[in-house]
Amino acid sequence: MLRRGLLTAISLLLAPAVFSQTVARKPLPTEPLEKYDNPPAVAAPVLAISPALVSQFGPYTSYQVNVDASGNNRVGDAANEPSICVDRNNPNRMSIGWRQFNSVASNFREAGFAYTTNGGTRWIAPGVLQNNVFRSDPVLNSDTVGRFFYLSLLQNFFVDLWQSITGGQSWTLVGPADGGDKQWFTIDKTNSSGHGFQYQCWSTDGNNFGGRQFTRSTNHGVTWMNPINIPNTPRWGTLDVDSNGNLFLGAVNLDTGQIWCVRSTNAKNGAVIPTFDQSTPVNLGGEIVFAEPINPEGLVGQVFLAVDRSGTSTNNNVYMLASVQPTGFATGSDVMFARSTDEGRTFSAPRRIDDDPVNHAKWHWFGTLSVAPNGRIDVVWLDSRNAANNTDSQLFYSYSIDGGNSWSRNVAVSNPFNPFVGYPNQSKLGDYITIVSDDAGANVAYAATFNGEQDIYYIRIRPSAALLQTSLDNISTRSFVQTGENVMIGGFIVQGTGPKRVIIRAIGPELTQYGITDALANPRLELHNGTGALIATNDNWQATILGGIITTNQVSDIQNSGYAPTAASESAIIANLQPGNYTAIVRGVSNTTGVALVEVYDLNPAASSNLGNISTRSFVQTGEHVMIGGFIVQGTGPKRVIIRAIGPELTQYGIANALANPRLELHNRTGALIASNDNWQTTILGGIITTNQVSDIQNSGHAPTAASESAIIANLQPGNYTAIVRGVNNTTGVALVEVYDLN
Repeated sequence: MLRRGLLTAISLLLAPAVFSQTVARKPLPTEPLEKYDNPPAVAAPVLAISPALVSQFGPYTSYQVNVDASGNNRVGDAANEPSICVDRNNPNRMSIGWRQFNSVASNFREAGFAYTTNGGTRWIAPGVLQNNVFRSDPVLNSDTVGRFFYLSLLQNFFVDLWQSITGGQSWTLVGPADGGDKQWFTIDKTNSSGHGFQYQCWSTDGNNFGGRQFTRSTNHGVTWMNPINIPNTPRWGTLDVDSNGNLFLGAVNLDTGQIWCVRSTNAKNGAVIPTFDQSTPVNLGGEIVFAEPINPEGLVGQVFLAVDRSGTSTNNNVYMLASVQPTGFATGSDVMFARSTDEGRTFSAPRRIDDDPVNHAKWHWFGTLSVAPNGRIDVVWLDSRNAANNTDSQLFYSYSIDGGNSWSRNVAVSNPFNPFVGYPNQSKLGDYITIVSDDAGANVAYAATFNGEQDIYYIRIRPSAALLQTSLDNISTRSFVQTGENVMIGGFIVQGTGPKRVIIRAIGPELTQYGITDALANPRLELHNGTGALIATNDNWQATILGGIITTNQVSDIQNSGYAPTAASESAIIANLQPGNYTAIVRGVSNTTGVALVEVYDLNPAASSNLGNISTRSFVQTGEHVMIGGFIVQGTGPKRVIIRAIGPELTQYGIANALANPRLELHNRTGALIASNDNWQTTILGGIITTNQVSDIQNSGHAPTAASESAIIANLQPGNYTAIVRGVNNTTGVALVEVYDLN
């Protein structure tokens, strides 16, 4: 369990709950986001080069895109707001465009571009569309015959369109394309009467058409119709078409904050001026926000819309997604999703895609999505969940194969990076990242600062790799249960996007068959949620105690689970738990004491959630009364974890008798000792520990606060593991054993 999660939960058991207050909606800017500020830098562009960066994170590889004609990194420049297009007839051919800053001394930007012919493992960037011409908001797309198009915003807030028939190696100007600030466009790739039509929308700010926001080209961008209005003036959004050629647009009204899905069923008729026959408000559970700490001069996220054209049971579903600040809160953001199964007339309740425990200090930003031809939905975003400073970010990924009903576990697919370095005289990482999906995987273009400057990276993500991710499951801890603050407290987190069905057990008498002579005769079990509220309790599993989340008799369910305790005096609770932090407390009935075991078993491993980040607090004694924590690594590959034994840190939470110097041992399923530590700043080599771990522990974000506390980082193959905590020199006291998932 995350340190804050468990310790906060413990303190909340002793303190009143704090409730969120109503937060006023933050106004969005009513001026263009893209405007000419600086002339080109006085100094010539930096000519120093370094090798293009390849960033490896587990099975995922990110390749630098903004390189020179020889494939080298240009030192001292900056690049952001990447847009990717793929030749669907030859997926090895791709192009990415971006905002190119030749020097970080000036925010003057040009239209950068690069191409690949080998599936993204090597990129070449011949230059920019036009030297010394201010350009911004790059948006790329491709049609069914493999032509690439590049829509580019000019200094005067008009847009022009460029075309490439060489897979992005060279570009020619098609001509003016109306447009305005924050323009987006889509191309009809269906067999409808609108096949090949291009549809474009933009903001009412930075607008040369009196607020009119929409236009269409029926001849591949050569000419465009006179712009027209869009109902409810939605801005900062994208467009897509369904399999019948009906056009959908998803965006936000900057004045009200309302997100809209707008439809036109006759835009595919080139003989008429399009009309919008449907405009539906969409609830994404929060607000589009701007100029937040994570991206001080830019967006946290914009609205993305994509339509399923798979021809399967999910055909013509309309999906909308954005990184929003949750309603009622003034910080943090979540990636939120909603879908329509009736052509945009109604939308589902919003669903949170990021599956870490709710923490409004964390940022899940730049969320975007795409739909593969087979109907799979791919979502990527930047995420600060693993950062102690709440800002260092990683690219994360999740997907759905059932139309958004359920989602895969979130997977980090990049190394962490600091989004604040390398600003080009403009304090932002851009406003968006982009993704294009095919049946086998997702092609992603994103900005990151792996080498200390803003650069563009490409990554290929295969859902099959995400399926191979391992998890922590079926957790337990054994210790001596006393009274008062020395009872046993086990913490765990349900991670994911849906409920997790678990059974929680408090075992005592059963331990006698394993040689425990002073087992707790009658353990009582309590389950608390993240606020500290008691949500379930049990004393003797054959007698259900109704109340909280327990509304029906559980005896039969416990018997059928395969985990029924062997003694009637032992306790068990079955619960369907939403994602969040939970605490299980074991104490003896009538203040009795003895050795007990607290356990949490996953009754639905296939659900879109999992158990993670586990911990237990109890009184550590000597001999067989030390604290023993067990966990299982499940999956097909290794799991990187940090295991901690915490003592002195507990004193700040009112624990007067904390274990002063805890020693930690890690054993495998055979009982063999594979790692140990006593004082985390001194690595003990041996077993699976072959190098000094101090730097890795510091960089993990989970370094203990006291030098006498212990920690081990391990890459563990699937199997059962046991962590044992004891006091150095047979000292005793209250301690906490924790296992954090570093993947």
